[in-house]
Amino acid sequence: MPMETTAGRPRDARIDAAVLAATRAVLAESGYAAVTFTEVAARAGTSVPAIRRRWPSKMHLVHRVVFPLDVAIPPRDPSATVDDELRGVIGGCALLFADDAMRRALVGVFSELADDDELQHEITARMQEVVIADLGERLSLAAVRDGVAIDADPALLIEVAFGSTLMAVMIRGVASLDAAWRADMLDVLRGIVGAR
Repeated sequence: MPMETTAGRPRDARIDAAVLAATRAVLAESGYAAVTFTEVAARAGTSVPAIRRRWPSKMHLVHRVVFPLDVAIPPRDPSATVDDELRGVIGGCALLFADDAMRRALVGVFSELADDDELQHEITARMQEVVIADLGERLSLAAVRDGVAIDADPALLIEVAFGSTLMAVMIRGVASLDAAWRADMLDVLRGIVGAR
């Protein structure tokens, strides 16, 4: 099994996967408050120190579970249009909020981040530096393929898409994220991109 090495310490990807799966299960079953390193370690068949070496706090671990990079940064399509990329943002947000673990984690995540500005900066740096930069590059490349000029702020696009998805789920439930909602969201994001 492949091993990942960080700072000179061999890192077993099997432990990472087991811990993330165990955390997701606890979140989906019982919510954020029920997540403890002890409970996760028992379910994952590992130790609390092994978890702490990877994620220094519960917040770091939960954030990694509910905001997976494989959803936030899907594989690239070299023929994608601007609309395709916008649909990808919408689909990614819908996928996140369709997840029981994500919805149950949100209250705890928001509460902890509200109380600690330093933690919020650290936790969200991954999204700021990786996800938003990736989306900006995707949109620029798609605009060239489409032969259009865009005036897109990728951070604003993500904020609007994520916030709108959150409110739709809170007010009308996951079933509201249907084809009609996605079409409406595409129109909204097109307005932000301002392709011309």
